Amino acid sequence: MRENFAHTGRLVRFMLRRERIVSTIWIVSIVLFSVALAPGMAGLFDADARQQFAEVYNNPVMVGMLGPIYGADNYTAGAMYGGMMLLWISLTAAIMNVFIVARHTRADEERWRAEVVRSLPVGRLANINAAMILALILNFILAVTLGLGVFAAQVESMDFISCMLYGMVTGAVGLVFAAITAVFCQLSSNTGSAMGLSFLSLGVCYMLRAAGDASMMNTSNDGVNKSNEFLSYISPLGLAQRSKVFVENDFVPLIFLIITAILISLLAFKLNSVRDLGQGFIPARPGRKTALPAMLSPFGFSFRLLSTMILVWVIVMFSLGASYGSVIGDVPGFVSESPEYLMLMGVSEEMAEHASDEVKAEMIVDGFGTFVTSMMTLIAMIPLLMAALKLRSEEKEGRAENILSRSVSKTKYLCCFTTIAFALSAIMQLATLLGLYYVTDAVTSANGVSNPFVLEKVFKASMAYLPALWIIIGFAVLLVGFFPKATGVIWGFYGFICFTTLVGGMGILPNWLEKISPMAHIPIIRVTDLAHLQSDEVSILSLAVMSGIALLLTTIGFIGYSRRDLLTH
Repeated sequence: MRENFAHTGRLVRFMLRRERIVSTIWIVSIVLFSVALAPGMAGLFDADARQQFAEVYNNPVMVGMLGPIYGADNYTAGAMYGGMMLLWISLTAAIMNVFIVARHTRADEERWRAEVVRSLPVGRLANINAAMILALILNFILAVTLGLGVFAAQVESMDFISCMLYGMVTGAVGLVFAAITAVFCQLSSNTGSAMGLSFLSLGVCYMLRAAGDASMMNTSNDGVNKSNEFLSYISPLGLAQRSKVFVENDFVPLIFLIITAILISLLAFKLNSVRDLGQGFIPARPGRKTALPAMLSPFGFSFRLLSTMILVWVIVMFSLGASYGSVIGDVPGFVSESPEYLMLMGVSEEMAEHASDEVKAEMIVDGFGTFVTSMMTLIAMIPLLMAALKLRSEEKEGRAENILSRSVSKTKYLCCFTTIAFALSAIMQLATLLGLYYVTDAVTSANGVSNPFVLEKVFKASMAYLPALWIIIGFAVLLVGFFPKATGVIWGFYGFICFTTLVGGMGILPNWLEKISPMAHIPIIRVTDLAHLQSDEVSILSLAVMSGIALLLTTIGFIGYSRRDLLTH
């Protein structure tokens, strides 16, 4: 056994050095986001508003989205923060761990780095052991800094024990998905499949949790509770929420999460000990004998590399838009009694007081549509960045050299991926608005009422965000051209955009800081015919300037890429 784990310590130090920048960005981003929202959320909702929110929250739709509500009788700031934040921070930690473990196990084997390491006097299980120890160290750091950071915000009802449990549960969920990823890295024969299966398992865990939590409120006509809450206990995400942070602080789910991580890790170790290096238990599907005609051109080849990702994200964006459209009839009931939510939907307290219940409901639906459009735009940035940075990953793998060795210029090759990214921006927005509009139309038609959304206006509201999407694509191309080793900075910028967009409405950020985000310069365009709410004046000049900035960033990136050498590291 000692021989199997020989020199694990040296590999851990080596991996920590490789992760010193990327993981620091992940951890700092998660902690800063959590810490910033703690006082902001507490200041935005007073005791009465929190109690109203608890009453609105306590329905199957909201419970399915966010998880069960705890401490509703005395809904403190801590209970509200834990209920709103724990699920999403745990999801983020899980995603971080998927990338970390896949990068240091299956990706290293795929790039033949692991073979070089194994040629040295290193144990057979040393690499996976080092990767899991690395995950343990990083999740421990995340747990401690997250707990101490939230405690430092000094929010009432959020004591030291509660804050540390919040951090530890988040880290434990991360460890579970690190172990799950390690298993899929043994089963799969390539990095893409391993990460795809890991993210699929994360989605399944979320859906199991949602089904189990929503079923808690199902009661038959004879008063019998037909709950399937056991589904939530199967999911690490649902189990994490049973810790009831900032309310009862139950440590038992934390223990079960740690035990789960250990058991799944042991399975990964066992699988790794019996498989050949570079192989997976699920064999790779053999490729075609001859290439498709479309792949004989640089653009066709680039599109083929991104086609699966594009298809998946089109389905995801349509489904997310559809999920919001499916609850459109319940939104006014959730929001109407909460001044804070009304403000978030763009309905002032004065407007709500002087409007009839029918008009008030229409205003809420309109504000909900504009809010969803903005949030979906943030999610749409992820596939755009993946497409824009695909060339850099091809360059690092050494595959770009094969393309450029033929009669293909560097400018043309970069243009292929950039064109796809720009076209994808419109496709993502279109998928979202079609899902939102047509599912809303189906739901409202089934209830005998007309669709409150106007397709033309929903289209205009979604497409108005294109210049903001183009700017982040341009920034990514700029980094590829001039700073290829620092392309990870774009994800930090993306996190900043998300942070300022989500927190900006709380009034806790200075105006100049919010204006750095391109999302802050997009006008609010109403999606219904309601005359009580006016759209912001669409400044063609402002959108043209933003488009010009995106074009300038992209052009500078092209110049830098055409002049620099290829970097395969």
